[in-house]
Amino acid sequence: MKRTEKRRMHPVLKVLIAVILISVIVFAGIAAYVYFQLKGAANQVFDDEFSSSTSELRETEVSFRNQDPISVALFGTDDDELRNESGMGQRSDTIMVVTLNPNTDEGKIVSIPRDTQTEIAGRGTVEKINHAYAYGGPEMAVDTVENFLDMPIDHFVSINMDGFTTIIDAIGGVTVTSQDTFQQSGYQFTAGETYEMDGDMALAFSRSRKSEGAGGDSGRQMRQQLIAQSIAQEILSVQTITNFNSILDVLSNNVRTDVPFGELNALRSNYQEPARNIERLTLEGTDQRLDDGLWYFLPNDESYNQVRNEMRQNLELE
Repeated sequence: MKRTEKRRMHPVLKVLIAVILISVIVFAGIAAYVYFQLKGAANQVFDDEFSSSTSELRETEVSFRNQDPISVALFGTDDDELRNESGMGQRSDTIMVVTLNPNTDEGKIVSIPRDTQTEIAGRGTVEKINHAYAYGGPEMAVDTVENFLDMPIDHFVSINMDGFTTIIDAIGGVTVTSQDTFQQSGYQFTAGETYEMDGDMALAFSRSRKSEGAGGDSGRQMRQQLIAQSIAQEILSVQTITNFNSILDVLSNNVRTDVPFGELNALRSNYQEPARNIERLTLEGTDQRLDDGLWYFLPNDESYNQVRNEMRQNLELE
């Protein structure tokens, strides 16, 4: 009976396999490290109180994993030291609503002026919409935005505007093309020019309202949308862990959300295209001083109905 000889593995092949195995082990270690670091930060950012809630305007629960069209309310809060020390609640001076539809790869975003007159959910009073966050945090603010737009809000993200510049610096800045020509806080912006902005420059760009050429409230809302979209794209496109810890630290100190931690990867992988194809909508109206002596933003019916219908259509509700 003839004996079968074992074929010896070529030394180069042995080295190659060893390198591959080491690489896999190192990659697995990095992946585990990143996962647990992210999970730890998520425990600070993640809002357990509202994580399992479904909008009353939804017939069924929606999920990032199922690639359902979803809506997210973005709140920029004035959580500064003075308000904290005096015990005043946070106001959402920046309010945006985003709808993302992975079935059509379309996104829509609209800003709601902070002085918009509307009914505050849970209180029955008619006030400025940004008061809702001060009265009842993100839950009351979400309910109020839902009632105002007559559409479900599936998730929220709140950003402490005190940490706005820190967040942008942590992700390495943002790239934004200005649509207006104006000056603000020592910076010159020219329509059509693209700028690599650090936190201070982005803050000046997004805050300008009264400067000549800045376009008033509508111009500021548009610039805030551009900055928000650019921040989201930068975070979703992070390919390195060299500054991963600093990004997590900044986010955990300045961001609060009810997006489930377990669906973050599905959000990143399934919603990138609609996030890249966001159409910016404008809610038009007038500023008026009413009988209570305060100034309010009053949307006109035609603009309101158009925005509402487009947002609902992108959620496949129409």
